[in-house]
Amino acid sequence: MRLSLSPACAGILLLISGCAAHRVSVASAALPAPVVVTDTVREALPNDYLRVSFLPAGVTATTLSRPGALRAFATATPLYSPPLELQDLPYYSGLVNDDKNVLVAMRCQPPNPATVDAVLATWPNVFLAIQRDVPLDAGACGTETANPATQTACFARAFSDPPETAVPTSLAHTFSYAGALYTPDHAALAKWLQDNYGIYPAFAGTGYSVKDSYSLSTQPMTSQQILVKSVSSEYILKNVSLSEAGCRCISVAPYPGRSSDRLDPDFITRAGGDGACTSVQRLEDHSQ
Repeated sequence: MRLSLSPACAGILLLISGCAAHRVSVASAALPAPVVVTDTVREALPNDYLRVSFLPAGVTATTLSRPGALRAFATATPLYSPPLELQDLPYYSGLVNDDKNVLVAMRCQPPNPATVDAVLATWPNVFLAIQRDVPLDAGACGTETANPATQTACFARAFSDPPETAVPTSLAHTFSYAGALYTPDHAALAKWLQDNYGIYPAFAGTGYSVKDSYSLSTQPMTSQQILVKSVSSEYILKNVSLSEAGCRCISVAPYPGRSSDRLDPDFITRAGGDGACTSVQRLEDHSQ
């Protein structure tokens, strides 16, 4: 049987299909390609940061990192949309999910970016940040000192980053200099970086955190593995109050199935306290 349509009906169908096609093209245009997202959060600061940690019950987060630290690590929120399950998300920042402790998740959009002094977490940026965080007198590095803060600042000041015509040569210079921090002669400096910046031997200094690097001490990686697992951009911010950093924050006590629920940055914005951590019973359900 043949189906015939009147001119009016045919016109309606063309209009409907045309609108549908238009909606698809608009939706596609509204979503930037992943490579554009990555370039945007690295060439320029995103000013939209995501930080996840797991704290013992009863510990209240009032600053980005622990009290007394100078800096805190965070990643770029746009990289985590659509949201991941909680059990998967921390690995990209070199952490692991902890079902026994309270999840503390912050989404920070600093109203005054200079307050947090965020920088992409590369070794050259770290060395510059140290010099801002630990001001030195002009002659401070000319004499020996037992102060690890001064020693680290002098080490940072002595770093040079000349332009090169070969990428491996330039990177080798930087990584060779940074690698000296993990020799016995510089153990005090490595400890200072750990205590004040949260920089451990798993820190790459490329601006990317190394996925699965939390277990590096027991599961060493080759350079090939490290390069392949360098996925998520990371930043170091001044350890200011949640309010100064423009953070919305939630704390979520353990509950059955928490690890398989998704951690949506938009949920943190909606349910989180403004400049303080608000306790929520569970993460938002994305199963439907």
